[in-house]
Amino acid sequence: MGTCARTCARGITSAVPSLPGRTLVLVDRSGSMFYSRVSARSEPTRADAAAVFGTVLAARAERANLVEFGTDSRYVPFKHQPVLRVVDSFGDLGGTDTASAVRKHYRDHDRVVIVTDEQAAWGHPTRHVPADVPVYTWNVAGYRHGHGPTGSANRHTFGGLSDAGFSMIPLLEGTRNGDWPF
Repeated sequence: MGTCARTCARGITSAVPSLPGRTLVLVDRSGSMFYSRVSARSEPTRADAAAVFGTVLAARAERANLVEFGTDSRYVPFKHQPVLRVVDSFGDLGGTDTASAVRKHYRDHDRVVIVTDEQAAWGHPTRHVPADVPVYTWNVAGYRHGHGPTGSANRHTFGGLSDAGFSMIPLLEGTRNGDWPF
């Protein structure tokens, strides 16, 4: 991983919210995530950026499961480890089977966060999550592709990736409890 990704990992930790309850964080490690950079002026690939942000989000959550997925998926150990060591343990997992990763790893979590480019090949990724459980998708490619519904009750998709973007999770969840800040 390059210098830019290392700087990114150090700078985002405090800006990412600490989420209560159980969070499933799914990080896309399919081939399409490796061939594009986050932007024309940056060094990290979308795969690098997704791994950094997913790891930091999992580390900041009260109780999280961190999963990398592609054609297959696996848990990524992250507790009590430096972010960059965890990021270095991620692999290249082939195609994009988001739906199978969600089905395999969702276990009554309070929320699901997917960091991806949404170039999913198989099935609807959120159908295995009950309608009352929020699913947040961060599309690191912007709004180029869509792998599932968004804009309804508990399905939200955001284009791009920034540490400030993750602050949307507590804001949106606050609306469900009548805690909207306005």
